[in-house]
Amino acid sequence: MSLVETACPNCNKKIYLDLEEIISESSTRPIKCSQCGKEFIFGFDSDVTPISDDAENAAKKKTKFVKKVVVKKVRKQKPKVQKKVLVIEDSRLTREQICDLFEEEIAEVVKVDRAEHGFKSIKEKKPDLLIVDLVLPEMSGIDFITAVLKHIEPKKIVIFTAAMGMHSDIFESGMEGITLVQKGGADSYEELKEKGFEILGIDMK
Repeated sequence: MSLVETACPNCNKKIYLDLEEIISESSTRPIKCSQCGKEFIFGFDSDVTPISDDAENAAKKKTKFVKKVVVKKVRKQKPKVQKKVLVIEDSRLTREQICDLFEEEIAEVVKVDRAEHGFKSIKEKKPDLLIVDLVLPEMSGIDFITAVLKHIEPKKIVIFTAAMGMHSDIFESGMEGITLVQKGGADSYEELKEKGFEILGIDMK
C-alpha cells in the first residue's frame, strides 16, 4: 500500500491517505479526517509529479507521490429561509445595497424602482417584508403605503428614508405599526437588517 501524507485543513493534524483509493475515487469526493472526523476535499497540485516519469503508469504501479498536496475545506451552503422581501427604492446604488443585506439568507429578494412596479409585486409576491423609501418617482411614499395597506400588514413594512421630516405624517395617516429607519451611514444599513430580520422572525446569531 502506498500512502500520501497531508494535513487536515480543519484540525491541521497530520494524516495518511491510501493512494490507490484516492486515484479510484472522484477528486471532488469529501474525505473524512481520522483525527477530527470532519470532511475535506483532497487534490494533487498541478506541479506535483510522481517519482516515475509517466504519471498514469506510476499511479497504477502505486508509485509514491511527493508529499506536497492541496486540500480545501468542504463548504456547506446554508439553506435559505423561505421568505420574500420586496425593496422599493429609486436609487440603484441604495437598492443594491439593501438587497445585499438579505440575499444571502432569504430565498427571494425582489427589487423595483417605482411605485407602480411595487403595487404589482405586492399583489403577485405577497412579501413577508416590504422596505420602501418615502421619496419615490410619480407619487410619495406616504400615498403609496396608504394604498398598499389593503394588501400588506403595517408590521411588515419598514420605511428606510432620509426624509425623516415626514415622520409625523406617517402617524397622522394611521400607519401605526410601521417601522422607521433613518437612512444614513453604514450603521443605518445594519439597523435596517436587524429590524428586517426581526420582522421576518430570523435570529441573526
